[in-house]
Amino acid sequence: MTLRSEIAEQPKVLQRLLDEGWPEAKAAQKALAKAQHLTLVARGSSDNAATYGKYLFESVAGIVTASAAPSLVTRYDAAPRFAGGAVIGISQSGSSPDVAAVVKAARSDGAFTLALTNAPRSALARAADATFLLRCGRERAVAATKTYTASCLALAILASATAQARGGSGLSLAGIVDAVREAASREDDARRLARRIGKGERLVVLGRGYDYAAALEGALKIKELARVWAEPYSSADFAHGPRTLLERGTPVLLFASIGATLGEARRTVREAHARGARVYAITNDEGIAEKSDDAVLLESAVSEALSPISLAVVAQHVAASVARQRGRDPERPAGLSKVTRTL
Repeated sequence: MTLRSEIAEQPKVLQRLLDEGWPEAKAAQKALAKAQHLTLVARGSSDNAATYGKYLFESVAGIVTASAAPSLVTRYDAAPRFAGGAVIGISQSGSSPDVAAVVKAARSDGAFTLALTNAPRSALARAADATFLLRCGRERAVAATKTYTASCLALAILASATAQARGGSGLSLAGIVDAVREAASREDDARRLARRIGKGERLVVLGRGYDYAAALEGALKIKELARVWAEPYSSADFAHGPRTLLERGTPVLLFASIGATLGEARRTVREAHARGARVYAITNDEGIAEKSDDAVLLESAVSEALSPISLAVVAQHVAASVARQRGRDPERPAGLSKVTRTL
């Protein structure tokens, strides 16, 4: 029951991060605020958190933010110029050689570097100028749950602190713990949604804006645990061609929050239904829930920028439930290990 217990542990982990993480964010905020540009480097679930971080740093702190291509450093010996900027390496274990290599190269080039990790003595932590610890405790399950949501909240804290150092107002983090607590309690609803998704071998997963990162992470969890070909898209990118894949009976999992992209999410439901697809939603909007074939509707009040964290928690339950209904053990996903080392 390690996966289920670690999903349930997330409200406690996030509260600890809010209580203890701000001093590290304050220590890094001046260096981040001075950066002319920001690069995020990560793999797997951490890279999905980095996608979320890009939206936060650009919208909240006003810093142009890019995703690193680690192979430029580790395979092509063609590292870009990082000088004048900052680099944040994200890895729960801190053990991925390519992530640490990018951080090391950036530091050598004069950039401020920050390790966001759960392992204070890791290679990534040693490579960086400073460390922001996730404070998750040991994560035993192969699939990342609490380290993913902690990475997202850590990035929200850092973006908010950076915005304040730049003279902005930062980001309100109110309600996130309660929202995640509610999401973690919705396993029964997630199990129902998993049954409705069924036993097909493909699934389209959609989100837009902040919710895109939740779609990426939800699809990854379903791939890892259930071995279903869950294909994630920004709903905008999906409209540029891939929507032709929709046909009668195609299951679509939609992540949708109240906010700037809600109108588009509602239009996505209508268009998918017009093509005969079945739409299942993880949302905090009653309208989306009503128009979908089924939905997990969250009720806790939280800002649009933070809601993807709680949506991702529901997706963890959905992925585990899809795996179990297919006779697969989400505690032992085939072919995977807790730490993956790529170079």
